[in-house]
Amino acid sequence: MTEVASVSESVQNKPAPGLFARMMGVLFSPKETFAAVVAKPRWLGVMLVTLVMSSAAYYVILSSQDMQDAIVDQQIRGMESRGNVVSDQQVANIERFIGYLPVGYAVGIFILGPLFGAAIAGIVTGIFTMLMGGNGTFKQVFAVMNHAGFIPAISVIFIAGMVAAGVKPIGVRPPGANLGVFLPFLEETSFLAVMLRSIDMFLLWWMVVLAIGLGVLYKRRTGPIATTLIGLYIVVALLIATFTSGS
Repeated sequence: MTEVASVSESVQNKPAPGLFARMMGVLFSPKETFAAVVAKPRWLGVMLVTLVMSSAAYYVILSSQDMQDAIVDQQIRGMESRGNVVSDQQVANIERFIGYLPVGYAVGIFILGPLFGAAIAGIVTGIFTMLMGGNGTFKQVFAVMNHAGFIPAISVIFIAGMVAAGVKPIGVRPPGANLGVFLPFLEETSFLAVMLRSIDMFLLWWMVVLAIGLGVLYKRRTGPIATTLIGLYIVVALLIATFTSGS
C-alpha cells in the first residue's frame, strides 16, 4: 500500500501523459500510468481507439470464409440435432444472414462496448467503494477499465492477423493465443483441450493489468485482485469445457 501511495505521489508534479503515452504505459509501465489516469481520469480517447481497433478486427475475423463456413455449419448441425430437416432454402437464408454478420458486429461494438463497460465499471465501483470502503469514483474506475481494455483490443488485432494469414478456426472459435497451443496433440473435443482453448493469454495479461489499475486506485495490493479475477476466469473456462467438450 505504501508503494502504491508513493507512485501516486510521484506523478502529482509531472505533466499528464498524452493518449499515446498512456496506451504504451499500460503495456510497459502500468503502475505509473494508472497513477496518472487515477489523478486525471480521462477515458474517451482510449475508448474510441480500442473500439475502432476491435471493430476493424472483428470485421476481418467474421468476413473470413472459413469463419463463415464454420458458423453456417454449426447452425445447420444445431437444427439437425433437434430433428429438423434443413432445406436448401434454409441453408441459403442462413448464409445470407451470416453475410451481414461482419458489418452488424462491427457496428454493434460501438453501441454494446461502452454500455457493457459502463455496467461492469458500475459493479466494480459498487464492490470496492460501497462494500469495501474504498474512495474511488465511477469515472476513475471507468477510466482504468478503458485503459486496461487496450490489451484485449490488441488481442483481437492479433487474432485478425492470424485469420488473414489463413490460420483455420477450431469449430466456430477463431485461432488465438490461448493455452491450447502448448498441447496441440490433444483431441480437439476433449475436456482439457476445450478448457485450455478457453483461456486466452492476452486476457490473462489484461486481468493482471486491470488488477494493477484497481490496486492503484483503491490503494490495495495487486496480488489478491489478480488472483480473484483469474480464478473467476478459470471457473468460466471449466464450465465451458464441462458443457461443450466431447469427453
